[in-house]
Amino acid sequence: MRKRVSFAIRVVLFSLIACFVITIVNYVITPKKYFEDLWPTTSTYKGFYKMDKDTVDVIFLGSSHAAAAFNPQVIYDKYGITSYNLACEQQNLVVSYYWLKETLRYQKPSAVVVETNMLYTFDPTEPLNTSESFTRMAMDAMKWSDVKWEAIHDICRLDPKQTVNSYIFRNVRFHNRWMELSENDFEFLSLENHYELKGFSALSKRGDSTPDYEPILISNYEAYAEPEPVMVNYLDKIVELCKDNEINLVLTKTPSTGWDENRHNAVQEYASENGVEFCDFNEYIAYTDSEFNWAKDMNDDWHTNIWGAKRVSKYIAKLLQEDYGVEGAVYDHQWADTREYYEQVVEDCKIANIKDIDEYLEKIDKPRYTVLVAAKNDMSFCVTDAVKKAFSKMGFKLPSKEYDGYCAVKNEEDVNEDAGMEPLHFVGSVRDKIVDYSVTSKGYYAGSDCSIKIDDVEYAKKWDGINIVVYCNDTRKVIDSVVYDGGMNR
Repeated sequence: MRKRVSFAIRVVLFSLIACFVITIVNYVITPKKYFEDLWPTTSTYKGFYKMDKDTVDVIFLGSSHAAAAFNPQVIYDKYGITSYNLACEQQNLVVSYYWLKETLRYQKPSAVVVETNMLYTFDPTEPLNTSESFTRMAMDAMKWSDVKWEAIHDICRLDPKQTVNSYIFRNVRFHNRWMELSENDFEFLSLENHYELKGFSALSKRGDSTPDYEPILISNYEAYAEPEPVMVNYLDKIVELCKDNEINLVLTKTPSTGWDENRHNAVQEYASENGVEFCDFNEYIAYTDSEFNWAKDMNDDWHTNIWGAKRVSKYIAKLLQEDYGVEGAVYDHQWADTREYYEQVVEDCKIANIKDIDEYLEKIDKPRYTVLVAAKNDMSFCVTDAVKKAFSKMGFKLPSKEYDGYCAVKNEEDVNEDAGMEPLHFVGSVRDKIVDYSVTSKGYYAGSDCSIKIDDVEYAKKWDGINIVVYCNDTRKVIDSVVYDGGMNR
């Protein structure tokens, strides 16, 4: 009898250990995107689960258009409204619907804002209108429950290429990722604690969009664009879910050149038929009332930058407060405590738009950044005494002979640099030797080339002049790559 009990105990222990190992392996090999990525899908959803129960009053849903446009920190700082941005890269309305259902297990929002870009054809080759990998990443981050079980069955029904087993046993889908694993795949426990922006994606570019954009002034109210039937079906489900839970629903479209009068009319008609509001920032009234400036406020033709997001966020927050009575919190530490972090992100974004070399070097001379420099070709046309003086304030000593190569790295207070006619190359690491870098420079006589790599990814522009790459140690990403050749060129 004792032998049987002992054997049974060993079987149970072995099974538990095997299940634990399989679970960990499955999670390690699953693709993840954290706060250092442009679109931090995993951070967005893992962070949502860490919010205090029933403290989020407004939820944003949609694709990257929404992720880049709605800033919970601005909304809280200006109006006291607590919000969370659950949008993500290529989020179709099937994913939006199920993440709204999942939200209601933890929060009781008084309003939900849905960005409508995915109502229309985005990827005609995909049954769900967006790439399988993005749908899967959003669903992989969801906790197991009856909601997730229903979602993956629905997804696999709509897209026969996907299987339920591949969601349960992720090693079936990602068994080839072993050779691609990185730091993020093993440090997920610490990385999932970084969700300070609450789903918002801070983009920094200015002037990279269509310069002559004009907002839509409706002239033909009968113009109509047919939306995707599957997407309409799940928007219907979102409308019904909001009505059942007495949640105010607002449909919106963020600024984008991919939007037109036909699409506006179709969504406006849908909103009117379903008794919900539609706020279109491409339409003349909302565009002008929000004081949106296309040239300054767009990151590209489809996404707002961090300054455009501020305008859009303030406008939508005011609408929610005035039209739907969404009241602001007196104080909530979850948003108050992340204000300083957000202000640092704003400073990061500003750096990528500075044109003056003196101001630029002053801004990047902080322990927060690792600055890597590599010269290419003859620098005599751009290295003046004033430029040398500006670099010297950071501890850099540019070569006296502008034909020489030059490499330099500044990490916190330490400066490592070299100059000369021979090809220059040195390597090092930052963040406690976790992130490796290599810097190479060949002056005029050595072949005129340069390279700045971080974890084997090339970031130098490799143009003639002084190539500068700025890596943020806190957010763990490159925030700028520029060449100074008498002016700042990106």
